[in-house]
Amino acid sequence: MFELTGKTAIVTGASRGIGKAISKGFAKAGADLILVSRNLPALERVAREIEDSGRKAHPMAVDIGNPEEIQKAVDTTMKIFPRIDILVNNAGISPTLKKAEEMDLKDWEEILRVNLTGTFLFCQSVGRVMIQRGGGKIINMVSVGAVVGFPRQIAYCATKGGILQLTRVLAIEWARHNIQVNAIGPAYLETELTKGMRESKVISENLLQRTPMGRFGKPEEIVGAAIYLASDTSSYVTGQTLFVDGGWLAY
Repeated sequence: MFELTGKTAIVTGASRGIGKAISKGFAKAGADLILVSRNLPALERVAREIEDSGRKAHPMAVDIGNPEEIQKAVDTTMKIFPRIDILVNNAGISPTLKKAEEMDLKDWEEILRVNLTGTFLFCQSVGRVMIQRGGGKIINMVSVGAVVGFPRQIAYCATKGGILQLTRVLAIEWARHNIQVNAIGPAYLETELTKGMRESKVISENLLQRTPMGRFGKPEEIVGAAIYLASDTSSYVTGQTLFVDGGWLAY
């Protein structure tokens, strides 16, 4: 049951980190992929790696948060693969570390536009397709920051908390359409998004002390959770957030 043979998946933020790992994991499990991000050359490299393994992968440059580009991506997917079985909303940004009183409106709005609005718009557009065909799986990427506070990351945490609630509401509304909507909540992983923090001795030591397993996670350690939530094995699971956090929330 932990396989995705014959399934078509859209993965956003697929050019690197968690999105790249999930895309390659889905392909290994049998899925064909639509790879989405703003970095087309990087997406094309990921697509070649997937196609070398025998699955189909189509890269698309999309501005997450732009409704016209998102709808175009969904329409194009339906022309390439006449079905969408899985959506993984992984794309997200956290470009600034600022105290709340120093956060300017431009930064705040951009983080919300990409992280929260982009996730909603992709859910909405793909959800319409899934409703018509009678089912599907949506996986939204949150963070432990959805339920605990991270200093100097007020906009990021606000978006992740919003996505957690978005996941719950969509799970309730779309349950009658056989659409399961869930989320994955990683702690700190070895990705470009956390590079600056990991390279800071003080911040890195504080984060590792706070993590019972005493290390940063790897993007590949999210893949199992994603395959579980994307596969038929989780057919009675919806509205949940599966935290993959090295024990962070056990404190």
